[in-house]
Amino acid sequence: MEMLFEFENEYDEKGIFGLDTQKDWLVLLAEIEKTDPTIDIALIKKAFDFCTNYHRGIIRKSGYPYYTHPLNVTLILLREFTIHDSASLAACLLHDTIEDVVVVSKDLISQEFSPEVAEIVDAVTKIDEPDPEIQSLYTNDAEMKIIKKAETYRKLFLALVKDVRVILIKLADRLHNLRTLHYLKPEKQVEIALETLNFYVPFAHRLGLHRVKMELENRAFYYSDRNTYEAIRTSLNNKRRDFIDYIKVFIDHIQTSLREKNLETTISIIHKHEYEIYQMIKDGKSISDIDNFYSLVIILHTDDVHECYRAHGILANAFTTISFADYVANPKIDWFKSLNTELFGPDGKRIEILIRTEEMEKIAEEGFAANFSLRSGSIRALQFSDKDLENWGSWMRDVVLTEADKAPQIIWNSIKVNLFDSELIAYTKDGSPVKLPQGATLVDFAFAISQELGLHCISGKANGVVKELKYRLKKGDQIEIISSPNSAPQQEWKNFVVSYKAVYYLHQYFKEKSPDSLLKKKKQEEFDAKLIIKGDDRDGMLLDITNSIGSGNIRRVNLDTSGDLFEGALTIHVSDDDRLNEIFVKLLMVKGIRSVERLDNPEN
Repeated sequence: MEMLFEFENEYDEKGIFGLDTQKDWLVLLAEIEKTDPTIDIALIKKAFDFCTNYHRGIIRKSGYPYYTHPLNVTLILLREFTIHDSASLAACLLHDTIEDVVVVSKDLISQEFSPEVAEIVDAVTKIDEPDPEIQSLYTNDAEMKIIKKAETYRKLFLALVKDVRVILIKLADRLHNLRTLHYLKPEKQVEIALETLNFYVPFAHRLGLHRVKMELENRAFYYSDRNTYEAIRTSLNNKRRDFIDYIKVFIDHIQTSLREKNLETTISIIHKHEYEIYQMIKDGKSISDIDNFYSLVIILHTDDVHECYRAHGILANAFTTISFADYVANPKIDWFKSLNTELFGPDGKRIEILIRTEEMEKIAEEGFAANFSLRSGSIRALQFSDKDLENWGSWMRDVVLTEADKAPQIIWNSIKVNLFDSELIAYTKDGSPVKLPQGATLVDFAFAISQELGLHCISGKANGVVKELKYRLKKGDQIEIISSPNSAPQQEWKNFVVSYKAVYYLHQYFKEKSPDSLLKKKKQEEFDAKLIIKGDDRDGMLLDITNSIGSGNIRRVNLDTSGDLFEGALTIHVSDDDRLNEIFVKLLMVKGIRSVERLDNPEN
């Protein structure tokens, strides 16, 4: 079966809806009854009537009555997102009423429907007028537009984390807007297309809505860079014709190999779409050199995951394996499960293989909807505590206040890194896992453990080796954070941290510290500090310790080297806290030293 997802670049609404509201309602009703008869039809009818009544006389750029847009978005939610939650469908029909109709408010929708529906509708509504403090930043209309967009991002993000229905409606809304984007002016097309790639596509990916993600990407690519899109599409069409017979022969080989071992399968051919190829080209590949512009999906007629590994073993014996990735034992961030391998097919061509059970295929096709039922009410899209959200939202608001036109990109970058880029898992010294975004540093790790550890970290060990604080963690690293109670954050940390906790806590620290207090710290007088050093004794230990500290800085030394243990009490003279922290790190790099502790009270 060849799964070639194609669509018309320009979606023609002609003749679908808009001539007779009663006939349009009957189309929606028929779809509901066919899809899920448990949906609250009375609620949906009331929302439909409210939508058509309050949007009466409003026309879209296409020339069609405005109510046809929320109607189409609701059908997308029902058919393509397989969302059957009554409150979601009602809110979808109402999603533009607060924003576009002056007399409609959140309170009115709450009275007419329910607080639940009103919350969803309000969450998907763009910011109209930010609070007075933010309004005071406006100097012209262009700045006002940018700041309102940043505030809208912040509002939408905080709402969608608490209730996934918010982003599902926004994704369906954006999908329909892209399908009808040809009715707008070219400059508006480019603006909406780029925003889609930056903001909406990652959400579709995070929720596992792969077909939706693909269409959003391709349509946005079409409008943002049409010449490149058309060139790639032409090349892909030519390659598909050249390779389809080759692939079918290869599939016969695969099915024969699996059938001989009593594995029954369905094999689908999935072509990479234009935007995927564009990303490969941006990574330095020439389209003429790309063989794996298609994937073969092997769907095993079972839900036993062990059969996936058996199938992979059979293929590895029959063909030359190039690579292997196990997303069964370690699912991707979007719930995607599969065994991915790349093989050399006949004539040395590279072929990507995805091996799934029937259940895995359902998850790959439906994403979020395959995992959760929304009928019980709101579901958090992501696992954040209320405190995390409050802190992150507070930081976003300060960014809007202080960064003006840079705010939307700063806020979006933080959301993207923490929610959508690849995750990595590092481990504490005792083996506890810590999830962090790709690119996280030792400082990010420290703040993930606790605010206190983050504010006082001076260095750390990765797999037993001392590293600088800006060291970027690798998957599987075992981390030990080295801290000092007299240590304090440095401004430069803000340039390399990526996790939302580190970003927030550092922002708050420097926000609360006046420039005078930071300057005062730098002018700190010289002082003596008493250190206790413990480790495994060896020849040359004391000499290495002395070299690390500097013999001229040592005031007093008391040693105990009974047996194989080394314990030393040293009083050292240092110029300031920064110098003391440097000595801490150097001592911990000395072979055999296990711990360094400061005994005297730094306040004395």
